[in-house]
Amino acid sequence: MCASSKHLIVGSALLLAALPALAAEETPNVAPLSVPTATVACHGVTSIPFTADEEQALPLRLVGSLSCGDTVAVLSDGGGYTEHIRTNDGQEGYVARIYLSTERPAPSTTPKARPQLVSANPVNGIVRWSAGAPGCDAFLSHGRHVESITANGVTVQVSLQDTGWKYRVNVAVSNQSGEKLEVMPGIITLDELMPNARALLATDPQKLAHSPTHQVFWTLANAVPPASASVKAEASRDSQTPDYMNPHLALASEHHVAFERSESIDVQSVALKASSLPAGQLTAGVMWFDRDPSAHELSLRVPVGNMVLDYSFSLQEKK
Repeated sequence: MCASSKHLIVGSALLLAALPALAAEETPNVAPLSVPTATVACHGVTSIPFTADEEQALPLRLVGSLSCGDTVAVLSDGGGYTEHIRTNDGQEGYVARIYLSTERPAPSTTPKARPQLVSANPVNGIVRWSAGAPGCDAFLSHGRHVESITANGVTVQVSLQDTGWKYRVNVAVSNQSGEKLEVMPGIITLDELMPNARALLATDPQKLAHSPTHQVFWTLANAVPPASASVKAEASRDSQTPDYMNPHLALASEHHVAFERSESIDVQSVALKASSLPAGQLTAGVMWFDRDPSAHELSLRVPVGNMVLDYSFSLQEKK
């Protein structure tokens, strides 16, 4: 005897109502995947750039910068020089593993805002570095004194070392101007101011390749700002300027260590290259200039865009 249509309708309704419960019973309880986190440890600098390139080859493709104490998600760790990370605002990139710590910092009671970099105002197209002046900064990067100028969305950082044979200049350029920027090493100049006023010629890296390469990486002395370049005696390292100096260019300061490491360093690979630098990217490299053993005050000029950035350095007078 066939069931009535009323009974069929009621039975179907009961079956449909039971389906979600049956599905829930059959679905296994799967815990969401836990992504490990790490804290940014700056080791003497205020912030760390991270890149789109795992190898961080030159020129660096800058994604952004991390502040000390920031917490990031570690997406993968291949055991190499860098780790793949994601910031709290969703940016992904690679950062040197030495700047990441799994130790959690003490909780802060106040939220930390990411400060904006102060910009210098060019005067007749020229910005002169002065300690404590707007847009100017100084800090140590891997043992090297670095002078930094930010103006019109461009940050240029430089350091100068005396190798005992040549002057070695490290240059990093970060382009946040929104436009393509031409980087031309051929127009960067180094002048001796005291005791003799004269230009010091740049050396072609191709010529250095035929010289004893270990000597171009030695460091006898690290140049520092002259007293005349300081406008605020109380200026301190509280600035938020990122350190754009490439860690790969942090060369040893003792002869025997530098000699051992230089055997695997290609001079032309670390030399500053001419490039059209897109907005949001970074380039860094090394230049070499003629040396005067009696020089103790020098001026390095870096033309970028429609500006000339002028840096002052001092070396202890040779006895």
